[in-house]
Amino acid sequence: MAGRKRMLRAGAALLLAAVMVLTPFTTAAAASFGDVSASDWYHDAVDYVVGKGLFQGTSNTAFSPGSPMTRGMFITVLGRYANVDAGSWLAGKVTGSGVNLRSGAGMNAGVITVLNQGAAVTIKGRTGDWYQVSTGSGDGYINASYVSPSFHSFSDVSYGQYYAGYAVWAFEKSIVSGDGSASSFNPNGNITRQEVCTMLNRFASVMGVSLSQSVGATTFTDDGSISSWAKDSVYAMQHSGVVKGTETGAFNPKNAVTRAETAAMIQRFDTACGGFSCGVQRAPEQGSSGQTTTPPSTGGSSGGSGSSSGDSGSSGGTPPALDPGVDTPATQLGSAVSIPASVIRVGLPGLVTTGSYRSSATSVTLYDAGGSGFEYGSMSGRTFVAGGSTASGSVTITTDGYTFTAVDGAGASYTVSGDAFAVRPYGGATTLNTSAGSRTYRGCIELRQASGMPGYISVINFVGIEDFVKGVLPNEFGTYWPMETLKAAAVTARTHIMSMVNGAYNAYGMDVVANDGSQTYRGVTTSGGENSDLAADATAGLYLTYGGQLCVTAYSACNGGTIASSAEAGWGAKPYLVSKADPYEAAVAGEISNYAGMVSASHRVGMSQWGAYSMAKVYGKTYDVILGFYFPGTNLQYGA
Repeated sequence: MAGRKRMLRAGAALLLAAVMVLTPFTTAAAASFGDVSASDWYHDAVDYVVGKGLFQGTSNTAFSPGSPMTRGMFITVLGRYANVDAGSWLAGKVTGSGVNLRSGAGMNAGVITVLNQGAAVTIKGRTGDWYQVSTGSGDGYINASYVSPSFHSFSDVSYGQYYAGYAVWAFEKSIVSGDGSASSFNPNGNITRQEVCTMLNRFASVMGVSLSQSVGATTFTDDGSISSWAKDSVYAMQHSGVVKGTETGAFNPKNAVTRAETAAMIQRFDTACGGFSCGVQRAPEQGSSGQTTTPPSTGGSSGGSGSSSGDSGSSGGTPPALDPGVDTPATQLGSAVSIPASVIRVGLPGLVTTGSYRSSATSVTLYDAGGSGFEYGSMSGRTFVAGGSTASGSVTITTDGYTFTAVDGAGASYTVSGDAFAVRPYGGATTLNTSAGSRTYRGCIELRQASGMPGYISVINFVGIEDFVKGVLPNEFGTYWPMETLKAAAVTARTHIMSMVNGAYNAYGMDVVANDGSQTYRGVTTSGGENSDLAADATAGLYLTYGGQLCVTAYSACNGGTIASSAEAGWGAKPYLVSKADPYEAAVAGEISNYAGMVSASHRVGMSQWGAYSMAKVYGKTYDVILGFYFPGTNLQYGA
């Protein structure tokens, strides 16, 4: 459309860390461990921390006193010490409407129930792109794109690990600030002596306990090696008798700490604070929306593009209050709407010149990405009919204006006379078309004699409607935009293209041309399209209608705060394409780069892409409300 544009390595270290803290072999006394004897300097400390339930053995008979303590293990010990309800810190909210809770981690798993936006969940683990969650309706799996953790989320902390809830609690309480950055915790890294001191000092402050100053202050001989951020904590722990120096007076701040040494430090810390007990430390209750309440930063966009590389933060501030009367959703109807086709004919970009509908060259080379070879044939309506095949992985097609000749990679040729000739990978896999910017397309490719241009070829991709939508969304909308925006975009794109079937391009054997004249379609998205694919799947087969007919679902990047009517654009009056104010776009206008230029390049009719972004991201609106606002009086119906 013119003017539119736009956790965790599973290795031996992880397994060892889990065993050391979580094994069920709890013991009541150090004497139960074969590797802890009464003569060992750490015997009493081990007996103490095991008796308090802070540590467990690594087996029925072993404590592993000389093994290193990891950051994940240590934060777990502190969490147990503080009586933290770890699960409560793994809370999340459902961010989409009508989200399926499934019995397994996959789209083919059975649906247990459907959850509403804002439903509370407890995240118990992760399998690929799926969260394992506990809900009021039972336990199951939800695609991670539809769940927003209520608290801080480390990129290297999987919710399925024993330390996850404790790590989140520690960050939220400022006991830890990450390992090099707020996004990384490094749970399997060995904790150092200065890190232990820092965490213990912050822990004392959070828990409101005072440490006795039982040891005279000193300066370690390697004071210069202690990091500046840790120095105060190191000396606070030294003055309280929690840590000691070596015989030479050194502290060795960056040395790893063993399990035995950690046990001793915890025992001394408990003594220094006089021991303490507290009630269960649960996470605070969160709001129900799960959505951010501040406008997004959109400085990454430029020109006339309405797409974005992702949600890159917020500019602060509170969004303006809006009249709730504007939020009338598109109504879901039980009846179906008739659609003209399930396969779309797309003139490919780079191979079609608008007006002449010919390729930019007299030959087209295709590659089979799956390695299964090609089938040759023809199209019966929109269905491929095979006439021959080759095992070769490439084929080059030329024409003299009357006959097509296909020569495969082995030199074998196949000829056919007529206006059109079709090719697809054997069995219908994907096709890589090197003449079209090395893009990959699903479905099949039809080569047609270009109208009035002997020797030239029009190249058309016959593709299923849902695959077409998946090839549009990443190029028309930001791939990491809010899921509800992408779902509204999927319905809009699907409806718009279906309304063009058998239209103005029909004489050329096409429904649309994959450029700004229709919608920017670029075949299979190889990366960055995961969210948009999910949005397409979540709304598969759903269309926007008015009076039982498919709508013309126009959209553009921006509208300048006022939606234009179809009549104003010279398209004829349509009752669902009316002029009205758009307060949602206005709420983020100041954050959009080159906003004035984008407005001037847009037709401003129908849905504003940035307004739809604002509705979901800033105001927490669902996709049916977005559609109802931009296309008032419309309905949602499945196609048949």
